[in-house]
Amino acid sequence: MTTENMAEKNVAAASVPEGTEFAVPAPESAEADAAPDAVMDAAADPAAAEAAAPAPESAAPDASERRVIAVIDGNSLMHRAFHAIPPTMTAPDGRPTNAIFGFVSMFVKLVESFRPNGVICAFDKGKPRVRMEMLPQYKAQRPPMDPVLHEQFPMVKNLLRSMDVPVAELEGWEGDDILGTLARRGEAAGYDMYLVTGDRDMYQLVTEHVNVVSTRKGVSDVNIMTPESVDDLYHGITPELVPDFYGLKGDTSDNIPGVPGIGPKKASALICQYGNLDEVIAHADEIKGKMGENLRAHIDDALLSRKVATIRTDAPIELDLSAAKFPTFDVETVRAAMGELGFTGMTSRVLALATAEADAAAAAKPAFELPKVLSGSTLEEALRDAGEAGERVGLALDEAPAQTTLFDPAPELVVWASCEAGMGKLEGNAASALLVRALEGWRVASGDVKALMHAVYPSDSSVAPAVDEDGRSFDPALCNPANLFDTGVAAYLLDSSKGSYPVAEVAERYLEGELPEATDAVPASAIAATASRALVPVLREALERDGSAQLMDQMEIPLVGVLARMERMGLAVDPEVLAAQSHELGADIEESRQKIFAAAGREFNVDSPMQLSGVLFDDLGLPTAGLKKTQRGYYSTNAKVLEDLARTNDVVAEVLAYREKAKIKSTYLDALPELIAGDGRIHTSLNQTVTATGRLSSSNPNLQNIPTRSELGHRVRTAFKVAPGSVFLACDYSQIELRLLAHLSGDEHLIAAFCEGEDFHAETAARVFGVPVSEVTPVMRSRAKAVNFGIVYGQQAYGLSTSLGISRAEAQEMIDRYFAAYPGVRRYLDETVALAKRNVWASTMYGRKRHVPDILARNANLRNFGERTAMNHPMQGTAADIIKLAMVAVDARMREEGMTSKLVLQIHDELDFEVPETELEAMSALVKETMEGVVTLSVPLVAEVSYGADWAAAK
Repeated sequence: MTTENMAEKNVAAASVPEGTEFAVPAPESAEADAAPDAVMDAAADPAAAEAAAPAPESAAPDASERRVIAVIDGNSLMHRAFHAIPPTMTAPDGRPTNAIFGFVSMFVKLVESFRPNGVICAFDKGKPRVRMEMLPQYKAQRPPMDPVLHEQFPMVKNLLRSMDVPVAELEGWEGDDILGTLARRGEAAGYDMYLVTGDRDMYQLVTEHVNVVSTRKGVSDVNIMTPESVDDLYHGITPELVPDFYGLKGDTSDNIPGVPGIGPKKASALICQYGNLDEVIAHADEIKGKMGENLRAHIDDALLSRKVATIRTDAPIELDLSAAKFPTFDVETVRAAMGELGFTGMTSRVLALATAEADAAAAAKPAFELPKVLSGSTLEEALRDAGEAGERVGLALDEAPAQTTLFDPAPELVVWASCEAGMGKLEGNAASALLVRALEGWRVASGDVKALMHAVYPSDSSVAPAVDEDGRSFDPALCNPANLFDTGVAAYLLDSSKGSYPVAEVAERYLEGELPEATDAVPASAIAATASRALVPVLREALERDGSAQLMDQMEIPLVGVLARMERMGLAVDPEVLAAQSHELGADIEESRQKIFAAAGREFNVDSPMQLSGVLFDDLGLPTAGLKKTQRGYYSTNAKVLEDLARTNDVVAEVLAYREKAKIKSTYLDALPELIAGDGRIHTSLNQTVTATGRLSSSNPNLQNIPTRSELGHRVRTAFKVAPGSVFLACDYSQIELRLLAHLSGDEHLIAAFCEGEDFHAETAARVFGVPVSEVTPVMRSRAKAVNFGIVYGQQAYGLSTSLGISRAEAQEMIDRYFAAYPGVRRYLDETVALAKRNVWASTMYGRKRHVPDILARNANLRNFGERTAMNHPMQGTAADIIKLAMVAVDARMREEGMTSKLVLQIHDELDFEVPETELEAMSALVKETMEGVVTLSVPLVAEVSYGADWAAAK
């Protein structure tokens, strides 16, 4: 399995309702795209084009047997593919291939959907001289083509030639004109022509026998534009009137001026009223107001715009349409060409186009064969034999039906299981027994192993876990991680940008062929169980090739059971404390509201951004310089705006205080009591496959987001208690990301600052400001601390100046001093960014990759974000890796040493425990020693232990 399988499903995007406007990435200049080995280059002078005679055609075919020829706008599809597929794909030799992959995927979909008898692909070549002679500024505003995309044009042309698809291009002419010329020739010769493009100006070519296949966001989402649908789309503008339409409205993407102030609606209304552009101009004196003035002043612009927008149909391209046949390629030639690009997964789909028989077989080819459905003892025996023989058994929980009333019995556990001999459904006790037996002793594949564990090891500890055949309660600690394969975790390691990894989506992305359709007899969970088995070798190979196999085997899968046990333990919480705080905070919130009303001179909805904006900027007259308005026309009142204003305005400060109080009350004080389970504890979910960085996330509820530095957040934490006779113990890594920066950069001065001094920030301040440590002031230390952490996150002068409230020049000077003090850091960060630009990913010490396609963006803001991400990931991602290793190691030691203490929560660089007082000393030493010893760095890795009667007191 190769890298294109990871991106295959990204080509198609969400469907757009029929007839609506849709966002199309503006095609870039193809000026530098001239390929020296062009096949169809007529090398003709455009000035002589009108005199050029069309190429001769063979006799027109009988109308009852019209052939279909598809002409592809190569530039349009390549640009669309480039923007649809992240630029993380490369050929075996390192060349970028994302646009080619998307192009080929769309090409295959086109052929499968429309079955053309012939296919031609047209490309722009050189500057569009034909139109530049009419309008020198034509497309002049467009930036140069992205070099990553530019590199792929010669490659896609070579691939098309290997597929025996004519590549048509003509110096000085655009692909649009080649499509227009071939469309009219083909129609005259008796063919049905399909023009595949994302450019709407091509709608002018539509006739009964010329249709535009209008790609929206990938060929899987298209409109087939007929004369009627063009008329409907443009509200009365027929295809032949499209140039007139553009003459009035212009086209900003091509720098076609049109008439100022006339947009699509006005343009269509004028043309429908008067018949065409010439008649609109003839009646210009009748058109009132500013629109009439603009029209009369820009008649020449309108006429020129129509001319420029008119697709030429007389390009001197030498191509015999009767010879355009598809498929006629040599299978081995295409196989070799696809192999050079690393498109092994796509190869079978392309080769299947070679013959109708092969195509039909490919259309029916499933991603995997479903085994026969078994039941009862036959199913149980087949599964037992498979499990005991070491075969991988696929498991999936069936979606439980919702309870319609409170008096309905709780739905029984239903599990679908799959092995080579068959698959089937187990329910109730039989399902529980299967899961316990499989998790404890068999080789299991599933899309969510932790969910399987919780099915027999409920998160609510007041519900007893299932027991095995010997009467022993199930415990995830009894599972051998080496036997477990979680397809979601594997897919996450290969690409952490998705956020969720359901089995069906993973299978569509990594398996060749179509997934079976779910039916009543074989539901989605049955397919998921079998797909999980089929995915194991494919994902295992991808992990090995990606360098992520060790992360899977030694970190992520061993962590699954640890997380299941933490989630079952949960955190004890006192609902009375929450209720009391809610009541008190409610009174505080009302007091804040009244203060705000008094300052505003009237009551309003403080929670309404629009009303708040009106009060602050209209009624109170606060400054709006530099502020942006929302789409609804009022000044933004987001947190950043209010924080800046609050520095000098007490009313805004009160609004911020109100917002914090209201959020704490609704998010925690009022919501948490509803989440207390039967055991009196709250059980958050700790998620492995959500964040792009590798960190765990917390949900239902999110306990990681309770503010740590605010007094209100501190109060909420006082409600989280421990059992009588126990304490809440916290142990967190001190400055781990900075220590990792020292280790990874190898900067001797930064390493010395950690190893020699007790106060790292003071050491940095001394080096940056050139004073002895003893003379470092609190302000110096504070600024050095801001620079230390800012550097880790790739912060630039603007961000530092904002956070410190200093000028940008002063901030830049501090950053320059920092890099002068630690030159190895500057070198390391530069090398990290350069490497990320080559790979389009950044990696941790342990090989965890984060793809950073933004680092190649033309947009400076996106590119800077990508660079900052690349700088930070080696530190933040490695910190996430280390805390995960620590969790697994601490859990193992606690069990080895017979501790009754429990790991209850992880928050970034911190582990939290519920510890009996009798174990406090031993646990403090165990946790600190294990966390500090899980990895050896060139600087000390320090873990700090604290404890108290509740969560707040422990920190």
